[in-house]
Amino acid sequence: MKNAALILLFLTVALAGCNEAPSPKAAKSDRPQASASKDPAELSHDLILRYNKLLSDGYQTTDMTKLQEVTTLELAEKAYYHMAALSEGKSRMVSQLKKIEFVETDSSQASKCRVITKETWDFAYADIQTGQRSGEVKDYIYNVQYLLENRQGRWTITEISASGEDRKELPSWNKMFGKK
Repeated sequence: MKNAALILLFLTVALAGCNEAPSPKAAKSDRPQASASKDPAELSHDLILRYNKLLSDGYQTTDMTKLQEVTTLELAEKAYYHMAALSEGKSRMVSQLKKIEFVETDSSQASKCRVITKETWDFAYADIQTGQRSGEVKDYIYNVQYLLENRQGRWTITEISASGEDRKELPSWNKMFGKK
């Protein structure tokens, strides 16, 4: 249960400490757009790759607002709250997606898609003031299920669930939140 919670926490927030709440007006950027040349599976894969980049960047910059480009407001808020909790503990998460394998993609419904990935991440926690890292974990494997919907011509991630390895070097909750 502890590891499952850590994994969910990591995936819904993956990098650290936040200063501002997500705004309803997400800036337009590199969001994959629906087009006649790409099928739903390809668009979904592009969106998931963009999500992981924005998540990593969000933890790095302590701003999860851009996640709204690819997710629902609720998913972006979950990431924001995780970041805020980490920053209250004077930490930020630093992470890197090293590898992603698209294991299964079901786009049999016109406006919905389910994608299962196997993702390999490196992550650590860094002190906000000194940058000193702790709790570093290399090559951590997550199995992630993404649910996506086409809403008015734009694919959006509506749900994410993840499970990961049971590894002894995972940092404790106290360590993650800067408690002794």
